Amino acid sequence: MKDAIESLLEDDHDSLGELLSKLEVEMAGNSVARTFELLDLFWARLAIHIRAEHLHLFPAVEDAPEALFDRKGLPAASEVRDVVARLRYDHDFFMKELAQMINTMREIIADSESSSEAIRNLRPRLAAVRERLEEHNRLEEQQVYLWPSLVLDETSIMTLVENVRHELENLPGRFH
Repeated sequence: MKDAIESLLEDDHDSLGELLSKLEVEMAGNSVARTFELLDLFWARLAIHIRAEHLHLFPAVEDAPEALFDRKGLPAASEVRDVVARLRYDHDFFMKELAQMINTMREIIADSESSSEAIRNLRPRLAAVRERLEEHNRLEEQQVYLWPSLVLDETSIMTLVENVRHELENLPGRFH
Protein backbone atom coordinates (compact mmCIF):
# COMPACT_ATOMS: atom_id res chain seq x y z
CA MET A 1 0.00 0.00 0.00
CA LYS A 2 1.28 3.45 -0.91
CA ASP A 3 1.88 5.97 1.80
CA ALA A 4 0.50 9.51 1.71
CA ILE A 5 3.56 11.27 0.27
CA GLU A 6 4.04 8.63 -2.41
CA SER A 7 0.38 8.82 -3.43
CA LEU A 8 0.30 12.61 -3.43
CA LEU A 9 3.35 13.02 -5.65
CA GLU A 10 2.50 10.11 -7.97
CA ASP A 11 -1.01 11.52 -8.43
CA ASP A 12 0.57 14.83 -9.38
CA HIS A 13 2.82 13.02 -11.88
CA ASP A 14 -0.30 11.47 -13.40
CA SER A 15 -2.03 14.84 -13.60
CA LEU A 16 1.02 16.42 -15.21
CA GLY A 17 1.18 13.53 -17.69
CA GLU A 18 -2.44 14.11 -18.70
CA LEU A 19 -1.75 17.82 -19.14
CA LEU A 20 1.31 17.05 -21.25
CA SER A 21 -0.78 14.75 -23.46
CA LYS A 22 -3.34 17.52 -24.00
CA LEU A 23 -0.51 19.89 -24.87
CA GLU A 24 0.87 17.44 -27.43
CA VAL A 25 -2.56 17.11 -29.08
CA GLU A 26 -2.95 20.88 -29.34
CA MET A 27 0.59 21.27 -30.59
CA ALA A 28 -0.03 18.65 -33.30
CA GLY A 29 -3.09 20.61 -34.37
CA ASN A 30 -1.05 23.82 -34.60
CA SER A 31 -3.47 25.70 -32.34
CA VAL A 32 -1.27 28.63 -31.32
CA ALA A 33 -3.40 30.15 -28.55
CA ARG A 34 -4.36 26.84 -26.94
CA THR A 35 -0.82 25.46 -27.29
CA PHE A 36 0.59 28.52 -25.54
CA GLU A 37 -2.06 28.31 -22.81
CA LEU A 38 -1.36 24.63 -22.11
CA LEU A 39 2.41 25.03 -22.35
CA ASP A 40 2.28 27.87 -19.84
CA LEU A 41 0.09 25.82 -17.51
CA PHE A 42 2.30 22.74 -17.83
CA TRP A 43 5.41 24.82 -17.12
CA ALA A 44 3.79 26.38 -14.04
CA ARG A 45 2.42 23.08 -12.73
CA LEU A 46 5.74 21.32 -13.20
CA ALA A 47 7.49 24.24 -11.50
CA ILE A 48 5.31 23.96 -8.40
CA HIS A 49 5.83 20.19 -8.33
CA ILE A 50 9.58 20.76 -8.51
CA ARG A 51 9.39 23.48 -5.86
CA ALA A 52 7.58 21.06 -3.51
CA GLU A 53 10.33 18.51 -3.99
CA HIS A 54 13.17 21.04 -3.59
CA LEU A 55 11.73 22.76 -0.53
CA HIS A 56 10.32 19.77 1.32
CA LEU A 57 10.89 16.25 -0.05
CA PHE A 58 14.57 16.42 -0.89
CA PRO A 59 15.61 18.15 2.37
CA ALA A 60 13.54 15.67 4.40
CA VAL A 61 15.35 12.75 2.79
CA GLU A 62 18.80 14.34 2.72
CA ASP A 63 18.56 15.51 6.33
CA ALA A 64 17.49 12.12 7.68
CA PRO A 65 20.18 10.54 9.88
CA GLU A 66 22.65 8.62 7.73
CA ALA A 67 22.37 5.61 10.01
CA LEU A 68 18.76 5.16 8.90
CA PHE A 69 19.98 4.48 5.36
CA ASP A 70 22.16 1.59 6.49
CA ARG A 71 19.10 -0.64 6.74
CA LYS A 72 18.57 -3.48 4.32
CA GLY A 73 17.06 -2.35 1.03
CA LEU A 74 17.99 1.30 1.35
CA PRO A 75 20.82 2.99 -0.49
CA ALA A 76 23.73 4.52 1.39
CA ALA A 77 23.35 8.19 2.28
CA SER A 78 25.93 9.09 -0.38
CA GLU A 79 23.79 7.34 -3.03
CA VAL A 80 20.75 9.26 -1.81
CA ARG A 81 22.63 12.53 -2.31
CA ASP A 82 23.72 11.39 -5.80
CA VAL A 83 20.14 10.49 -6.81
CA VAL A 84 18.80 13.81 -5.51
CA ALA A 85 21.55 15.68 -7.36
CA ARG A 86 20.58 13.89 -10.59
CA LEU A 87 16.92 14.80 -10.05
CA ARG A 88 17.82 18.45 -9.42
CA TYR A 89 19.84 18.44 -12.66
CA ASP A 90 16.79 17.06 -14.51
CA HIS A 91 14.61 19.74 -12.93
CA ASP A 92 16.95 22.43 -14.23
CA PHE A 93 16.74 20.91 -17.71
CA PHE A 94 12.92 20.84 -17.64
CA MET A 95 12.56 24.42 -16.46
CA LYS A 96 15.12 25.81 -18.93
CA GLU A 97 13.74 23.88 -21.89
CA LEU A 98 10.14 24.82 -21.14
CA ALA A 99 11.10 28.48 -20.57
CA GLN A 100 12.77 28.52 -23.99
CA MET A 101 9.65 26.97 -25.52
CA ILE A 102 7.48 29.63 -23.85
CA ASN A 103 9.70 32.34 -25.35
CA THR A 104 9.44 30.70 -28.77
CA MET A 105 5.64 30.56 -28.43
CA ARG A 106 5.60 34.28 -27.60
CA GLU A 107 7.54 34.91 -30.82
CA ILE A 108 5.11 32.70 -32.74
CA ILE A 109 2.17 34.69 -31.39
CA ALA A 110 3.86 37.94 -32.42
CA ASP A 111 4.54 36.61 -35.95
CA SER A 112 1.48 34.58 -36.87
CA GLU A 113 2.63 33.95 -40.46
CA SER A 114 5.17 31.29 -39.44
CA SER A 115 3.13 29.70 -36.68
CA SER A 116 2.46 26.21 -38.11
CA GLU A 117 6.09 25.52 -39.00
CA ALA A 118 7.38 27.03 -35.76
CA ILE A 119 5.04 24.91 -33.66
CA ARG A 120 6.08 21.81 -35.64
CA ASN A 121 9.69 22.67 -34.74
CA LEU A 122 8.77 22.68 -31.04
CA ARG A 123 7.28 19.20 -31.09
CA PRO A 124 10.63 17.31 -30.98
CA ARG A 125 11.72 19.47 -28.04
CA LEU A 126 8.53 18.64 -26.17
CA ALA A 127 9.03 14.96 -27.02
CA ALA A 128 12.53 15.15 -25.50
CA VAL A 129 11.05 16.69 -22.35
CA ARG A 130 8.47 13.91 -22.16
CA GLU A 131 11.04 11.17 -22.64
CA ARG A 132 13.36 12.53 -19.97
CA LEU A 133 10.42 13.26 -17.65
CA GLU A 134 9.19 9.66 -17.90
CA GLU A 135 12.59 8.28 -16.86
CA HIS A 136 12.87 10.94 -14.16
CA ASN A 137 9.44 10.07 -12.76
CA ARG A 138 10.30 6.36 -12.69
CA LEU A 139 13.37 7.12 -10.59
CA GLU A 140 11.33 9.23 -8.19
CA GLU A 141 8.46 6.76 -7.93
CA GLN A 142 10.61 3.64 -7.59
CA GLN A 143 13.08 5.15 -5.15
CA VAL A 144 12.82 8.65 -3.72
CA TYR A 145 9.09 8.65 -2.97
CA LEU A 146 9.51 5.43 -0.97
CA TRP A 147 12.28 6.72 1.26
CA PRO A 148 10.34 9.08 3.58
CA SER A 149 8.19 6.27 4.95
CA LEU A 150 11.35 4.26 5.63
CA VAL A 151 13.40 6.96 7.36
CA LEU A 152 10.93 9.44 8.88
CA ASP A 153 8.62 9.11 11.85
CA GLU A 154 4.87 9.49 11.40
CA THR A 155 4.77 13.10 12.58
CA SER A 156 7.52 14.09 10.14
CA ILE A 157 5.74 12.30 7.30
CA MET A 158 2.46 14.09 8.05
CA THR A 159 4.27 17.44 8.15
CA LEU A 160 5.95 16.60 4.85
CA VAL A 161 2.61 15.68 3.26
CA GLU A 162 1.02 18.89 4.50
CA ASN A 163 3.90 21.02 3.20
CA VAL A 164 4.02 19.30 -0.19
CA ARG A 165 0.24 19.52 -0.58
CA HIS A 166 0.38 23.25 0.21
CA GLU A 167 3.01 23.78 -2.49
CA LEU A 168 1.10 21.74 -5.08
CA GLU A 169 -2.05 23.79 -4.46
CA ASN A 170 -0.18 27.09 -4.75
CA LEU A 171 -0.80 27.66 -8.45
CA PRO A 172 0.08 31.14 -9.76
CA GLY A 173 -2.82 33.59 -9.77
CA ARG A 174 -3.03 33.80 -13.57
CA PHE A 175 -4.47 30.26 -13.56
CA HIS A 176 -7.36 30.92 -11.17
